[in-house]
Amino acid sequence: MRSLFGKMFTIYAIIILISFIALISILSATFEDYFMTQKEKTLIEQCQKIQKQYSLVYERGPRYIESLEREMEALDKYLDARIWWVNRNGEIYVDSKIDETTWIGEKLRVQEIEEVFKGYIIKRKGRFRNYFKEPVLTIGYPIIVNDKVEIALFMHSPIPEIKRTVSDVYRITIIGLVFSIIVAFIAVFFLSKNLKKDIKNLNEAVEFVSRGNFENRLTVTRKDELGKLAENFNYMAVELNKLEELRRTFISNLSHDIRSPLTSIKGYLQAILDGTVPIDKRDKYLNIALKESERLTKMTNDILDLSKMESGQLDLSKSEFSINNLLINEIEKHENRLIAKNIDIEFDLLEGNDLVYADIEQITRVAYNLIDNAIKFVNCNGKISLKTTHKKDKVYISIKNTGDIIEEEELRYIWNRFHKLDKSRGEDKKGSGLGLSIVKAIIKKHGEDIVVRSSKEEGTLFTFTLPKK
Repeated sequence: MRSLFGKMFTIYAIIILISFIALISILSATFEDYFMTQKEKTLIEQCQKIQKQYSLVYERGPRYIESLEREMEALDKYLDARIWWVNRNGEIYVDSKIDETTWIGEKLRVQEIEEVFKGYIIKRKGRFRNYFKEPVLTIGYPIIVNDKVEIALFMHSPIPEIKRTVSDVYRITIIGLVFSIIVAFIAVFFLSKNLKKDIKNLNEAVEFVSRGNFENRLTVTRKDELGKLAENFNYMAVELNKLEELRRTFISNLSHDIRSPLTSIKGYLQAILDGTVPIDKRDKYLNIALKESERLTKMTNDILDLSKMESGQLDLSKSEFSINNLLINEIEKHENRLIAKNIDIEFDLLEGNDLVYADIEQITRVAYNLIDNAIKFVNCNGKISLKTTHKKDKVYISIKNTGDIIEEEELRYIWNRFHKLDKSRGEDKKGSGLGLSIVKAIIKKHGEDIVVRSSKEEGTLFTFTLPKK
């Protein structure tokens, strides 16, 4: 059975079968012991009644005793137990099976009646010294009159009859087993039918995704694990669709950003070769072509570096250095740009104990990119704040700028390659869109974290951590 229905039915049937076998095994001993105990109790109760009746008729004389003896035949049929009255000589003088071969006159062995005549109640299981062909439950009960055991009363109930009662219980249990398997068959059939349909839909949706179609969605109607799986699939399809859009955007942006400087370089060089550029302006156009080639080289290096970082091929050279000094040095590199936009710089740096343990070259790159980003998007006459704090074994570095905020939707994609914030905010269109991706990769390589928040109240804030030395 390779189908879902076959597998589920087999599992359910095996579980039910094992459960019933275990149940029958447990009940077997329990029921047999219970019915045997109940039979013993019933026989002893009847012996007690005979004891009372015998005590009453004993005073009235032999005629009444004989009447009681004749009642044993009816009691035999009622109890399904053979009844003997045995005298002190061990001789059976009353046998309830009058119509059959009687044991009247048969003499029992001393050890079989000795305990009863001592006043003890005995219980035996077996064929009672081979008097019976089948095992019986035997109760030996002393009939006492005037503090003296007058007769030994024996009741023999066939054990097969008791076991037959247990067998009836087994039969009912087996009927229940068959009924349960039928119910399980029907339940599993409909359950597997629904499961098969949902799994088929999920499988078809997965095949669509594997062929690059990320638009297909599953209808979620279940509240169980399969429903959760369908929800996760839909979420995955949405994210894959977004990833595919980002991939297309990445290729488009990469193609554009490479083509633009190449077109410029080609145009200027072609003009120089054609002689359309005056000799006195050749150096100017050659410098422009050189800058474009440098921009192209930088972009290529950034892409290669980012790939190395993401693939784990970049090795860090960690050392101890002052994070405050690094930030101050990077700000000073942008002095002309700060003056041009009349930007106010605010420092809130740790006083002493500002040493961190990291790759200084890569962290310099992080600081440069974040400060460059802040200067690019800060409003004129705005403010840039640099802050360092520490908590436990971490130093927190924050770079904040005033100006237009980053929309919440855009924050989700801010770390993606070629995603340009200036697409909706800035004025500078020369960035490659790789800066923040590189920043994220470097910080991640250090085993640290970087977050960004943007609101009208506090502006745009980037915060990253480094291990404190």
